[in-house]
Amino acid sequence: MEARIGYNPVKVVPMLDLVKPLAYTSGVPPLTERISAKPLRTVVLLSLVLFLSGNWILPLMDRDEPRFAEASREMLQRGDYLIPWFNGQYRFDKPPLIYWCQIAAYKVLGQNPFAARLPSVLFATATAILLLLWGRRLGNERAGFYAAIMFGTCLQGLFHARLAVADLPMVFFVSTAAWSGWEMTRPRAAPHGGWWWMFYGSLALGFLAKGPVAWLPLAGLMLGSWLRPDEFHLTRLTVGIGFLLTLVLVGLWGVPALIVTHGRFFTVGIGHHVVFRSLGIMEGHGGPGWLGFVLTLPLYLVTFFFSFFPWALKVPSALRAWWPSRRLDVLGWYLLVQAALILLVFTLVRTKLPHYTLPAFPCLSLWLALHIIRGPDPVKWVAWGVTGTCGVALVVTLGLFTMARPYFVAATLWRQARPFCSQQTEFATVEFNEPSLVWEFREGLTNYMQQLSVEQAGQFLQRAGSRILILPTQQFTGELMNVATNAMTFRSIGIDTARFKRIDLTAVIKR
Repeated sequence: MEARIGYNPVKVVPMLDLVKPLAYTSGVPPLTERISAKPLRTVVLLSLVLFLSGNWILPLMDRDEPRFAEASREMLQRGDYLIPWFNGQYRFDKPPLIYWCQIAAYKVLGQNPFAARLPSVLFATATAILLLLWGRRLGNERAGFYAAIMFGTCLQGLFHARLAVADLPMVFFVSTAAWSGWEMTRPRAAPHGGWWWMFYGSLALGFLAKGPVAWLPLAGLMLGSWLRPDEFHLTRLTVGIGFLLTLVLVGLWGVPALIVTHGRFFTVGIGHHVVFRSLGIMEGHGGPGWLGFVLTLPLYLVTFFFSFFPWALKVPSALRAWWPSRRLDVLGWYLLVQAALILLVFTLVRTKLPHYTLPAFPCLSLWLALHIIRGPDPVKWVAWGVTGTCGVALVVTLGLFTMARPYFVAATLWRQARPFCSQQTEFATVEFNEPSLVWEFREGLTNYMQQLSVEQAGQFLQRAGSRILILPTQQFTGELMNVATNAMTFRSIGIDTARFKRIDLTAVIKR
């Protein structure tokens, strides 16, 4: 008689040591070890220390952090919590959940980089807690604990958990959907019980975080129901009703947003940022042409060993050891399917960035944790990995971040110019128009950033009133210098974090 892990609590194959701790029905699981508050405290403390470390040091960087943070600030200033804005224009890139969360943080902590990054910190911590609780639910708290710290200390998790972007809210709700989807398809689960509501609610909130990618857990369940119908109880009727609930919840925001924007939120947000991102290349992130697409297909197989480092180093050997038991280990199969779907979908998407595969890591962490606890001395191996990654992370965030701060040119220019600007100061740039300038300078200015040519810049400086012009120092010559004879100038040399190249800017202030 064969055992199915996570499905049949009686028929057990002795050679599978992991079966007994994981085998349970939809009722209360048999606990193989005492549940205490210590693992929870450890996960919370470790996550918060790592994810918060240095968040107050570095200014917002790249393009995405300032865009999200400024859009939330403009929503708050306008009192419009329906549609995101950036630099006085609609921003259709992402649904509103991350903006709502950042606005809540601003109201408590003020409009600063630390507050803008706080939602990602909290959602990353919540994802780690979820993995611990999932392990407890399985009757294997030790595996849940290992999974939580693996997710929290993998390289991509450490990096993205401290960014003011939408990824971590989406990762949390994808993970919640993966867990609740597993629970609601157990043979004795109530057809429309709490797990059912949690699953379809998570799909809705995941969509509000980052769009339809959050619906991939439903595809994983449908695949399980098709390939292993005895282990995954899913009917078309319950899926139809549940997905209708998801659409209704999304529609509470989506319908008013479509009405106000005359449908543009859908045509731009879905048409450009989802469909075109899948079929085309955005901002140079991908190989050009179909040959480039083919050549980049193995990209995530390579980046995985960096993104999920150091735990990725254990995955190949764990897969080889697990493969013979794949038909018996229903839960392990399910976790890998959910992770593999994410990897597959983004492998086929033409626009590629390493963090796109981050939603796969929670399920992968739990699968790996469930496997390694059967191996020799897992405590020592996990301890070495955690100690190493934590040590490096703290050195980087508390040491190198402090050293790097002066090289953020937008923040440096604003610190220099701030005493000489008023709220009514007009603000313009030539060539360098990165979102970091908007975020930094609109801390004290009410006017939006204008983008000008060199010819327009001279006319801009000749007009009456307080104004500030930012341009590459090499462009500040000839006629512009003559126009600005009575103006103050500040110069900053640093790194363009969006393009990773040296940048030399001058700010010209006319009062």
